[in-house]
Amino acid sequence: MSELFYPLRLEPYVKEVVWGGRWLADELGRVGPKDAPLGESWEAYSDSTVTNGPLAGRKLGQLFEEYGAKLVGSSAEAYPKFPLLVKFIDARENLSIQVHPNNALAQKLENSPFGKTEFWYIIQAGPEAAICYSLNDEATSREQLGQAIQNQDIVRFLQTSPVKAGDVVFIPAGTVHALTKGIVVYELQQDSDITYRLYDWGRTGREIHIEKGLQAVNLDYRNLPITHPAPVAAEGYERTRLVECEYFISEVWQISQAANFQATAKSFVLLTNLAGAGQITSPTQDFTPQALDKGDTVLIPAGLAYTLTNRDSTNQLEIITGWLV
Repeated sequence: MSELFYPLRLEPYVKEVVWGGRWLADELGRVGPKDAPLGESWEAYSDSTVTNGPLAGRKLGQLFEEYGAKLVGSSAEAYPKFPLLVKFIDARENLSIQVHPNNALAQKLENSPFGKTEFWYIIQAGPEAAICYSLNDEATSREQLGQAIQNQDIVRFLQTSPVKAGDVVFIPAGTVHALTKGIVVYELQQDSDITYRLYDWGRTGREIHIEKGLQAVNLDYRNLPITHPAPVAAEGYERTRLVECEYFISEVWQISQAANFQATAKSFVLLTNLAGAGQITSPTQDFTPQALDKGDTVLIPAGLAYTLTNRDSTNQLEIITGWLV
């Protein structure tokens, strides 16, 4: 591996949206217009900017094109651009009921290489929080759903699922869903922003995508389960496998003191600090140990060894991760 590579700190991109809140500003220090509703903080994606070391100021997409598998691993050779996107989402109000296309439909309708399979890790949820998640047994056909969209009555064809902190919601492309008010999530997904709105809770001014949305809906995705996986012991830490699908794997790591890791040659690793005060070190040449505070996201290049250390003796360091299969 080239000595050029080291843990890459990434600058977040914050989006103001009508349904957002203030958690991103209050808890993570994200900057936006004063008192504006901040809904999303994009932590890692193709247009992320590196903020440390010799590659500071470069975009991940540029580095992907320049270095390819040397940086992101052999699993990324099949992809035309940087393949993953990490977000924090703060839903002060309901998001639209929506659906995302799979790869084939995204290529057909949008000339985009990726559709959007994603998952949510619930960070915070109100006592009565419940999401709209997949179809229920009353949904039988696209024609029925199309009529319901026209009548603004699609909610009755959706499963309503209570959620709590620590829950995992896997959303394969084609799943009708909506994140609802009072919930904060970490989201890992394919690097795509294609969303087809089916209903917007009476809000006006945003497009509803009936034709494309109905094409994207997978009628087999109904009554999907929400999981709450348990941790298992590993050397120096506890790990919880959250999701594994054809596009990505995600785990949460709980670290009391310090733990050593190494990215495989197959994939980079995206690390995001969910809670606690951490530090990352790496034996790569001239890399100075760096703080990893709540909300920080780092890309670990493929094949790189690194150590995560908990700087707080009273609380565990909680790291959420994502990498390619």
